[in-house]
Amino acid sequence: MTLTGLGSVFGGVAAAGLIIGLLTSGVTWAMGAHRAQAVACADGAGPAWLGRISEKHGTPVRVNILSAVLGSILFVVALNLTGGDGEKYFAAGLGLTISTTFISYVITFPSLAVLRRKYPDQERPYAVPGGRVGAWIVTALATGFVAFTVVVLVWPGFGVGWFGTAGNPADSLPESFAGQRLPYTLSQVLPLLLFVVIGLVFYACGARGRRRAREGAVDGR
Repeated sequence: MTLTGLGSVFGGVAAAGLIIGLLTSGVTWAMGAHRAQAVACADGAGPAWLGRISEKHGTPVRVNILSAVLGSILFVVALNLTGGDGEKYFAAGLGLTISTTFISYVITFPSLAVLRRKYPDQERPYAVPGGRVGAWIVTALATGFVAFTVVVLVWPGFGVGWFGTAGNPADSLPESFAGQRLPYTLSQVLPLLLFVVIGLVFYACGARGRRRAREGAVDGR
């Protein structure tokens, strides 16, 4: 349907609002992610030089620049790999973005049970009832649901046809990847493996910073 008259005006306003909303949300998310990465590097989870905060701007300029460079490289690579057909890989990129976020939850949620076991008497503004058993139940349910979501994102259709249910797992693939299970799976698995490798490299690079922090803690006693 083609909008005309006042409808086209409202459609343009809505489109502009959507673009501005996405832009501001993306910038806000990037600012938070950059600062979190800088703090993690400063704490020894990555190269210490990436953990520097600019005294002039109060921002992690080095992480900002690195992110911009990597983003530009990935943009050029994506255009060449897709032949300019970004529409086909939009669903794959969206799924990968969501799965990477949910993977962090898979690692985060079990901390509830760990903290309840290590620091049971610590006062907290919010607490799961039921003691240690309640914490384990909530941890298992939350982690299980999130882990299942990650599997479904990486392998659409996972579980379809189980327990007598009808359906074909291949029908759950994005429309742009219809009948192309392997290409879609590779578009998810390969970047995830790359992220893991980068994380391990960063952690190895932060070994010196962690060692200095431990030595400083010992000297400060």
